[in-house]
Amino acid sequence: MKFQSMEHFKEYFTFLQKFDLQISEIRDKREPAELGPVFKSGYDITHQTPHFSLQFAKHLQILKDLAVIDIIGADPERRKAYLDQAKKLLSLFNRFWENYFRHYPANGENLQDNFLLVIEFAEIFYTDLLEPNKTDAIVTPEFIEDLCDSIREREESLAEFITEITALVKTEGQDSEVEKIGDGKPTPIRIRRYPVFVEGIADQFFKIFKEYFEEKDQQPLFTLLNNNISPKQKLLFNSNGNQLADAFKQLIEANLIVSCNKAELESWIIENFQYVSNAHAKPFTTGYLNGIISSDVKICKSPILTVNRKGFGEPALAAISRNKKGSDSSV
Repeated sequence: MKFQSMEHFKEYFTFLQKFDLQISEIRDKREPAELGPVFKSGYDITHQTPHFSLQFAKHLQILKDLAVIDIIGADPERRKAYLDQAKKLLSLFNRFWENYFRHYPANGENLQDNFLLVIEFAEIFYTDLLEPNKTDAIVTPEFIEDLCDSIREREESLAEFITEITALVKTEGQDSEVEKIGDGKPTPIRIRRYPVFVEGIADQFFKIFKEYFEEKDQQPLFTLLNNNISPKQKLLFNSNGNQLADAFKQLIEANLIVSCNKAELESWIIENFQYVSNAHAKPFTTGYLNGIISSDVKICKSPILTVNRKGFGEPALAAISRNKKGSDSSV
């Protein structure tokens, strides 16, 4: 049997994993202001972010669509292997986010220039600029934010690819089983579960949570929390993304959210929320949320609430003063 070359699939997977870091003259804001602006060689990836390069986003979309076509034309028995490879790659994004949140400096601390090495970036993805002693380049918060944007865009693309191929594989699997179904029994349907709050908690949570949303989003937020009616558009959380994720994590770990597990909670958040960072609305991704909600690493240094329990009494949520919004890198 002659197999397809899968060139588009290979190109897509290479593009997802290869980060074309560049070196630019960047102001080092760590230097005292009274000395005047100091410029040094620093990492830059603005050309591979959706906010600075529409060409990058469009190229990624085209590669993904062509890779799907490759899979459609592949031998059905090989598709599962390709799907497994895609899921394996997705786990690398999870690893990045977990390392990122574990090692990002606390408020007021400067990024070290070896940050990419500390989070094992070159071991997770590919770039030719992180070889030891090859270059001395500073790592700025702006660069890390751009890098995270690039990673989010790739991760979202890969998640879409996996969804499309999974649907294809399932459809073919059902077709192959048609002749075996003769007893007229209905096909079991997997019910998607969503978070349900323990009595009284949804109202407490809303009173704290609503302050982070524009007034127009507050009624849809109330309806979502109490009745699980999804808003027409994702609700914009006007603060750091891991503050929102940490709030939900606290509730589910305190058993104040029931009827779903952490993975289902993460999917629900992705469907219904986005957040602000550096004046841009950012989507939540599976890897980003998994690194916070499903990880045992203590991540959020500026939580928005805490869960209080007094003896065997009813739990109560307490608000914590707001942090400066729109600076996800500081949390």
